[in-house]
Formats: sequence, structure tokens, C-alpha cells
Amino acid sequence: MIGDYLEQYTFEYLIKKALARVPDTIDKREGSIIYDALAPACYELSEYYMRLRKVLQDTYAETASGEYLDLRVAERGIKRFEATAAVKKGIFTNESGAPLEIELGSRFSTTTDKESLNYIVTAPYEVEGQIIPGSYQLTCETVGTVGNAYVGNLMPINYIPGLGEAIMTDLIIPARDAETDDELRARYFLSLKDKPFGGNLAQYRGNLKDIEGVGEVQIYPVWDGGGTVKCSVIDTSFNPIASDFITVIQDIIDPTPQGTGLGLAPIGHTVTITAPEELIINIAANISLMTGYTKAQVETPIREALEAYLLDLRKKWGVPNDFNQYNLEVYISRINAAILSVQGVSNVTGITINGLANDLTLVETAERQELPILGAVSLNV
Repeated sequence: MIGDYLEQYTFEYLIKKALARVPDTIDKREGSIIYDALAPACYELSEYYMRLRKVLQDTYAETASGEYLDLRVAERGIKRFEATAAVKKGIFTNESGAPLEIELGSRFSTTTDKESLNYIVTAPYEVEGQIIPGSYQLTCETVGTVGNAYVGNLMPINYIPGLGEAIMTDLIIPARDAETDDELRARYFLSLKDKPFGGNLAQYRGNLKDIEGVGEVQIYPVWDGGGTVKCSVIDTSFNPIASDFITVIQDIIDPTPQGTGLGLAPIGHTVTITAPEELIINIAANISLMTGYTKAQVETPIREALEAYLLDLRKKWGVPNDFNQYNLEVYISRINAAILSVQGVSNVTGITINGLANDLTLVETAERQELPILGAVSLNV
């Protein structure tokens, strides 16, 4: 790494070099006059070299971090994505079950054993311009993807007259977490490789990923004849987007009448926004446990390890090869490694994916796109 040669300049190295210049006739042991005189300067110099190494690293995008990486990528007009808040649909009824009007600004809290989240009513819920009675948009007060997942009952923070039931349902606009240094760096280098221009793939990818709530995208040009483009989109939690959000993206990219240049798509391009289909991945395996461990102790960690593997796959779902083809495979070897990474598991055999002892290749074409979602995990001890 840049500046690694400066690591050698530690206090021990510098004091040794300094004392080597002192005649051997003088006492140079630790605690001697000359040693104590040189030591403070050597301490300061060692810290100086550490800071100098950091300065060198923050000079280049490959090794810069934090605000210095922000400054470097800003030279190409790129800005770090900040964390955003989830917008979800809430349904409110009175004690008779009829739709209830809720005042904007009303606040509700989730009812869960985990850390509760607060949501605020920000707007009525509309379908094709028509307000749906008793349905509202709720914005999470905590930014980040943590606000995407909750579905269930809501508890009013302030008293609301006549309220019978409040339920959180669909995700309207997914939240995103703040972009990490590695994610920002990758986007910067991608901007050097891909040149957005005139409705090419890079321009579509950039326009779509700049939309709040979009995580990854697959782009299929000329999928239904000249001038047609299909864009399959997943959210910032790397799950299929909701139908409401498909409509939002469609209106941004190519609203009705299509192909007329009213959105971000060039004139003459008819764009279809869609979402992939969930492919449920059921996994079965025979496991051997270390002495003192039980099946109950490893079941949850194994599921979490498998979830992490499939999440990593979904993060790569929108990355094409050099021919703009998308390839996603669930490997038995990676499943084996994920299970073996769990403490207490000594061996794994007989792994199957959806009943077959083979790697699974997902369908990623213009007609059908699949996204791997973990289903049942069956463990035999």
C-alpha cells in the first residue's frame, strides 16, 4: 500500500539511529542523559511519519478514506450517498373498522421486542392520483435500511381520537444506508470506466442508481425491438421493489406518453421498469457437531451465515460482464463454507439446493430475472 515504507520509522527505529550517532564513550542506556534528551524528539518524529503516511494515502482514491475520499471523488462530480429514511404505507381504521382520517404529523411507534422505530405521517397515500381513505405515507424518523423491514401493528405516540387499528404494510420508497468508503470508491472507478452518453448503458445505470431507494439494476437494451429498454430494479435492501415504487421510477425515467423525452430517458426510447422474481432457496445439509454443542445452538447462526451469503450474491446481482450479461450462481462450495464458519460445526455433507446436489444457476434474461431469497434450512445431525 502507498506509504508502507514509512512504517519502519517507529520510535525504536529512530532512537536506535539517533544513538548510533553518539560516540560509544558516552552512556547511551535507557535513562541516561543522552537517551532522555533524544527520546522526545524521536517520539515526535515517529508520530510525524505516521501522519505523513496518512497524508500520502489520502492523496489517491485507491487508499483515501472519509472526507478526503469525498474531496477526491468530487473532482468528477460524484457525491457520497447519504443515509435516507424509509417511506412506508400505513392503514388506519376506527373502532368500527372504517377508514380513519389521520392528521399529518402524527407519530407512531413499532410494536416489537427489538429496538422500536418511530414513523411520522407525512402525506396521504394515492393510487393514480386518487387519495385512498385511511391510507397514508409514513416516514421513518431513523435513517437507514433499518426502517425498511417492519410490517405489523403500530402504536400511536400521541392520543388519536377514534383510532381502532393502525397497521404498517408496504414499502413505498426504500431507505438506503450511508455509502461506505469502499462503495463510493467502486462507484468512482466505475465512472472512469463507463462514460454516460446519449442513452447508453452507463447513463441508464447512473440515472437509476441516483434515484433514492434504488440498490441495483439490470439493463436489457433492445429487448422488444429497436428503441426498447427494460430495467429490472431491486431496492437498497437488495430485495425486489414494491409495485408502488416501480410506478415512481417509471415516472422519473419514462412517463406516459412513453418515448417522448419527458423523463430521463432519451427521446425515442421506450423504457419498461420492472422487478425480478424471488427465487426461494431451500437448503438441506447433514452436519456434524463438536463435543458439547447441540443442534439448537447452531441453527440460528447457520441461517444467519447463509443469509449473509445470499445477501452478498444479491449485492452483485446488477453487475454485468463485458458483454452486458448477468450471471448469478448459488454454489454448494460457498454454502459449505458458510456452514463451516459457524462455531460448533465440525463437518458438512450432503448439501442440496432445492432438492438437488448441484450448484444453482439463476435465470437472468430480459424475459425473466431471478433474485435468490433464503427459504427453509433443513439440518440433519
